[in-house]
Amino acid sequence: MRRYIVYIFLILFLLSLIPLSAQHEIKLPPEPFTSVQKKLHPDAPPETKLLSQLFGEWDAYQVKRNKDGSWSSDTTHSAWRWYSILDGHAIQDDWITISPGWTPERKIVGTNIRIYNAKEKQWHMAWIDKTNRRTATFTAKNENDTVIMSGKNAMGRDVKITFYNFTKETFDWKQEWTFDGGQSWVEVTKMHCKRKL
Repeated sequence: MRRYIVYIFLILFLLSLIPLSAQHEIKLPPEPFTSVQKKLHPDAPPETKLLSQLFGEWDAYQVKRNKDGSWSSDTTHSAWRWYSILDGHAIQDDWITISPGWTPERKIVGTNIRIYNAKEKQWHMAWIDKTNRRTATFTAKNENDTVIMSGKNAMGRDVKITFYNFTKETFDWKQEWTFDGGQSWVEVTKMHCKRKL
């Protein structure tokens, strides 16, 4: 009998703790790993702000240079989404081709991660996509109101990529290749980007 009384008191004691534990429950923010952040951490390097102005969603209209040197009349339409990651210290952007008529095999889907290293005074960036399944890494510098990336693309070619003509609603982008070890550069792709309303 005495044993049962002890059990009853133990059960009552445990039941009395339930409201207390509920009051001290740890609550995570809703969907902590899927919500899109659109601001930098206050301690992020100031140089990060040049690309943080791109946070949000964009329509990108891209044309490529033909082998004969002329520009293609075909424009590729892509969606581009920019947001902060790593607690507001870095930037990620997702890219997907949405041009009508593109087959799933041709559709380009990829992502960039970009972080500014204040000690080195340069960006470190990495691109990966579902087509090449390789990582292309770049460094980049802020020069006046432009960001100039340099490195090798997923195919191993030396490339230079420039973001420029920033406004609140638009910006331009170009990719250049070198055929002489970096002495000169040829623009091979250009894009005009418009913020989605």
